[in-house]
Amino acid sequence: MIPHGTRPARQVAFLFAAVLVCAASVLAPPTADIAHAAPPEQRVTLFSDSVGLGAAGALRNAFPADWEVNTFGTPAYMVEMLRDGHVIPQLTSNRSIIGDHVVIAGGYNYPYWDPQRFDRSIDSMIATLTNAGVKNIYWVTLREVKPEYISASAWNQVQPYYWYFPTVNDHLERAAARHPNLTLVDWAAAADRTGLTYDAIHLNPTGAALYSSLITAAVSNSETRLDNGTVTRIHVSDDPSTVAAAINMTATGTRARGWLGAYPCDGDQPNVSNLNHARDHTVAAAAIVPVGPSGDICVFNQTSSQLIIDLFGLLDDTADLGDSIPTRLHDSRLLGARQPALTELELHVAEPGINAVALNLTALLPETSGFVTVQECGLTTLDTSNVNVRPGSVTPNLVMAKPDADGNVCITASTTTHLVIDRFASFANEAVINLVRPDRVTDTRVDGSERRAGRVARFSVEDTGLDTGSEITGVLMNLTIVGADDRGFGTAYPCDDGRSDTSNINYAAGQTIANFALVQPDADGEICVYSHVAADILIDVMGSTGPGFEGVGPLRLFDSRN
Repeated sequence: MIPHGTRPARQVAFLFAAVLVCAASVLAPPTADIAHAAPPEQRVTLFSDSVGLGAAGALRNAFPADWEVNTFGTPAYMVEMLRDGHVIPQLTSNRSIIGDHVVIAGGYNYPYWDPQRFDRSIDSMIATLTNAGVKNIYWVTLREVKPEYISASAWNQVQPYYWYFPTVNDHLERAAARHPNLTLVDWAAAADRTGLTYDAIHLNPTGAALYSSLITAAVSNSETRLDNGTVTRIHVSDDPSTVAAAINMTATGTRARGWLGAYPCDGDQPNVSNLNHARDHTVAAAAIVPVGPSGDICVFNQTSSQLIIDLFGLLDDTADLGDSIPTRLHDSRLLGARQPALTELELHVAEPGINAVALNLTALLPETSGFVTVQECGLTTLDTSNVNVRPGSVTPNLVMAKPDADGNVCITASTTTHLVIDRFASFANEAVINLVRPDRVTDTRVDGSERRAGRVARFSVEDTGLDTGSEITGVLMNLTIVGADDRGFGTAYPCDDGRSDTSNINYAAGQTIANFALVQPDADGEICVYSHVAADILIDVMGSTGPGFEGVGPLRLFDSRN
């Protein structure tokens, strides 16, 4: 949320329609052409088997009154049967009833499971709709039935066929990668809870309302989501002395796995990333982006997503910016092996004389949950972290690192993982960027504060190891959220200025996730960190900025949702 978010194929011989409790009958408007209350961009059509038909009434209620929602389907229909029995007839005899948005809810029903046949049926359905001019196609994933969320009798009933539902979803994921006009509505991710169905899969009113809300959100998101390969140009400064911007970028409503890359618009687009995301993901990443003569930065969306950019401050030319072309320094995937746990990776990041380097560190496919730390070489302990990881994840974070006399830093992971390191800029002037050994100044797990939604952790630069004898214009820190009760966001801000409508970090329920922040303290030297839902907050201070960095707001510069 952002403030304004197989089993091997086998033959199963049974009559599926006899096994399922058909929760709805065929629903369809008259086949004759009708007068429409809504234009095509506000017209949604659902084609479904019995599961989606159970949400027909709730779906109409989920959309605004000036939208038109039509539902067609037959219980126990396979995807090919939905295409031949409903989609093609409507396109042929009543095309005007179908607008820009078509939702397919099918895949539960097969008298046997044949993955290749299912792939063909998906591709044929999408080709049929695309060739008819439908702009946006959505497919609802299947509930992956788990016994802890349904009754014992429902679990017994679903035994003959539930095993292939995850395989269906896997093939839908692959289809989303093949078809850029296909968006998955992730019922599988939302349905791991009790009280949603009459049996194992058919929706009760609570389930129908949730199911419909996911479809509504997907349709709404598609209206403003940036396309694959979009470059967004954002003006950050009119001052010709500005050399870099401290921003936080957030991807949300993502259509598929992909990445964002920020760079100075006056230069060539690099093939490096600041942020990596999964499908249907909300994730934030900080970046210090060089700014060219135009005063603009550009952000590249590799795959379709919403984009939010918040500005936290600007660096001027006294920072002695260098190495301002984003460059990939290391990619363990190209070496054929993941970085071993607790083994230092010594990496040359700058020429001698450089005081600080802005790196983007991405950990991919870790073996277990753990973390990654960038620090001086030769240290035997891992007291703080820059990136927190979990199995199967792709997790990036900005790191401001201080190279040694040879221009090297060391990266150590607590678990075996792939590591990708990109350099975005280097700074020579220690008076502007002064890095210190990371110091944990806040840990709400042990400070006795109340764990609640809206929690605010506050600290003063006087309580840190920073040199308060010199002017501090910004504090460099790593924020970590631990064990959130639900999905939400966190914001760092100068305490006396009040919290702005921006975010630094986005998290899911139970997740441990970190993000870098560069924040101006208030007039009393204090910084606050807010958590939208109940969660623990960890703050590691990594350095400070002096004159040459001007903090702002924070200020929301761009939001594609608007």
